[in-house]
Amino acid sequence: MDTRLDKMFFPKSVAVVGASDIPVKWGNLILTSILGWRYEGKVFPVNAKKDTILGLKSYPSLRDIPEDVDLAVFAIPAQFIPEGFRDCAAKGIKAAVVISSGFREIGGEGARLEKEIAEAAHESGLLFIGPNTMGIASAHIAFEALPTPTGPEPGGLAVISQSGNIGLQILKWIAHKNIGLAIYAGTGNETVLKAGDILEYLGSRDEVKAVAMYIEGIDDGRKFAGIAHEVTRKKPVVAIKTGRSQAGSKAAQSHTGSMAGSYATYTAMFRQSGIIQVRTPSELLNVATAATHLPIPRSNRVGIMTMGGGWGIIAADECEDSGLVLPRLPESIIKELDSLLPAYWNRRNPVDVVGEGDPSLYLKVIDALARWDEVDSIIALGIIGRSGYVEDFIAAQERIDGKLYSRELKLSILKDQIRAEDQTISGIAKIQKETNKPIIAVALTEGGLTLADTSHGRVVSVSTPEEAVTIVGHLSWYGSYLEGQKADAFQAV
Repeated sequence: MDTRLDKMFFPKSVAVVGASDIPVKWGNLILTSILGWRYEGKVFPVNAKKDTILGLKSYPSLRDIPEDVDLAVFAIPAQFIPEGFRDCAAKGIKAAVVISSGFREIGGEGARLEKEIAEAAHESGLLFIGPNTMGIASAHIAFEALPTPTGPEPGGLAVISQSGNIGLQILKWIAHKNIGLAIYAGTGNETVLKAGDILEYLGSRDEVKAVAMYIEGIDDGRKFAGIAHEVTRKKPVVAIKTGRSQAGSKAAQSHTGSMAGSYATYTAMFRQSGIIQVRTPSELLNVATAATHLPIPRSNRVGIMTMGGGWGIIAADECEDSGLVLPRLPESIIKELDSLLPAYWNRRNPVDVVGEGDPSLYLKVIDALARWDEVDSIIALGIIGRSGYVEDFIAAQERIDGKLYSRELKLSILKDQIRAEDQTISGIAKIQKETNKPIIAVALTEGGLTLADTSHGRVVSVSTPEEAVTIVGHLSWYGSYLEGQKADAFQAV
């Protein structure tokens, strides 16, 4: 693997060409993001008109920096990039990020200029990402060369985006929901480094557990498919391909000058190479997060437990629409659950626990389903988030007569409910770890995707049955793909 990519995503020193102390300028935004996190490498502002910028000594050019530089980040007008690349060659810099726009995406002179910088980079051995990109991030070294700081915690999810604004929104979600980021790459016009090159690199990094991709177009589909085929054997890759509609396809071509191509062709290529294809950014985040933190199921067979019949019916309908199978409960599990549930329980999958309020009961039912050989994923509906209902009850009681219950009693009830939910979440994580089967919880909340940390690993919860089914459906497809790859490899031997 090209070591220049290590210098790009794990630089020990970085120069910001076009650094500025004026807040509205890109050179200020990028420099502020780098300095405002916990990056411990050396940072060199480059601006011929300033002696110091944001408390750091500024240099007239890259050539004037007295120390080695791993990465150069360019935030200067497009016409000055060729000279900047010559400075990189003179300085021995082998990796760069070109934030600057005004290249192929505007046509004419911009396209000619982009060809010029590609040739200059090739001659000097410079590897660069962009131009027309919002930047990159590497959370395990707290490095963020972006126009707005996001500061996500380090983790296992990597992101490749051909759209800067979509990429930044995904990073904000990752940070806000504490999902954990490995590497972010905004690829821009992909003059030299393509999305497939970044994907190949991410496939080689141990800290990367899954990859999320926003794709508008791929120039060399055959090469990309070959890379994806190798990477998806090792880790999940989740992608959204835009341009399904005629209007969307035209917008993609004018955005970064990308090759949109036939949407159906991309779909076929994704399926053949093992890429999980989703349709919306929220699906991209949900599925990629689950793929990062949860076991991958081996099949499309699902067990469901629900606090009430309605959600169970909805989940069952969604499963059927998604190609998931709900096996019939065997007599052994029916007998086991007969000893736990009221005599009038439904004795089928989904298992309706008919409103029972005992957290230990939930875990026993989930455990029975998870250890059943006929299912490889579990969806648990309505057993997390009930503390919100307790809070609403307390608020209502306060409005009626605040003296009816003591404040201490009300707080004690709420604490007991929160403690019970924590025990439930921890128990789910333990069962998930022991059985190596994903367990998705549908919570009684409106927060969408949520991650809970436990000593046994992370638990993923969502707010609706359809979100849970979507995640399980995509992970199950990927698990079946992997099983097919194993079967093909066995037959080849």
